[in-house]
Amino acid sequence: MIIAMPIKTSSHDAALAPLFGNAKFFAFASDDSHVDVVKMEQNGGRDVARTLIANNVDVLITSHLGFNPYVLLKSYGIKVYFAGETRITINEAIKAFYANQLVEVSAENFETLLGDHDHHGDHHHHGHHHNGNCCSHHAHT
Repeated sequence: MIIAMPIKTSSHDAALAPLFGNAKFFAFASDDSHVDVVKMEQNGGRDVARTLIANNVDVLITSHLGFNPYVLLKSYGIKVYFAGETRITINEAIKAFYANQLVEVSAENFETLLGDHDHHGDHHHHGHHHNGNCCSHHAHT
């Protein structure tokens, strides 16, 4: 099993990053408690989600995730777990996961755990992540 986590720095015990799509680094932990830290070249929730899918990730632990990348990950069978609101490091997150202390994000609790309104108090941008290219369609002729 591979567990992915967005992290703030390239340290092997970095704190998890608050934003999924803008995380500069990701930690990938495998069953043998080996952690790889990888620079994330992609930016934006969907592109980052595709990178995790390409890396055969089984589980994502995060404290923020847009709905579209969430749906994309779930469609590939990747489980998403809520890291919580407080600072948590890679090792703490892994321990909490294996101790069944993390809440799995579902369609029912997504809004409560990861919805923007609880985090930013910014209602008029709810559900829209402006990364510049989310909705533009270019005809290729």
